[in-house]
Amino acid sequence: MTNITDDRLPFTGVIEMTALVDPVEIGGRALIYFPKYVAEDDALLEKSDEPIRESFLAGIERMYPDFLREQVEAFRISRVRQVMALPTLDYSRNLPPMQTSVSGLHVVNSAQIVNGTLNVNESVKLAEKAVAEFRRLGLPNPILVGSPS
Repeated sequence: MTNITDDRLPFTGVIEMTALVDPVEIGGRALIYFPKYVAEDDALLEKSDEPIRESFLAGIERMYPDFLREQVEAFRISRVRQVMALPTLDYSRNLPPMQTSVSGLHVVNSAQIVNGTLNVNESVKLAEKAVAEFRRLGLPNPILVGSPS
């Protein structure tokens, strides 16, 4: 992960994800996340995708002169006005269970992160904990679905 503090760039970080997703699993490609966190009333949240895409691609070109836009196979934008829940006293006592009322359906998400913040490390720890618990219960191989935010 590279944190960016240069105001001339449209994003605040470059996070290359092969530590989490083996390139073999995605056909030898790279998965890169370019975050840009803004206040919930920021005008950027109202912009259409194309100007944001153009701005980010131009920023990538500034940082990486050998980068070619033709290398990009997919570009997705996620807008979330509120990313992190407010801390709540005694939240761990009211943690939502992974098992739902639907037989065989278990849900694991950031609402189950305790004593941490919504970040990649905490999300991976939560996923590993869930998989270990599912295996302990003898559940079939879980399908993990990530959230875009």
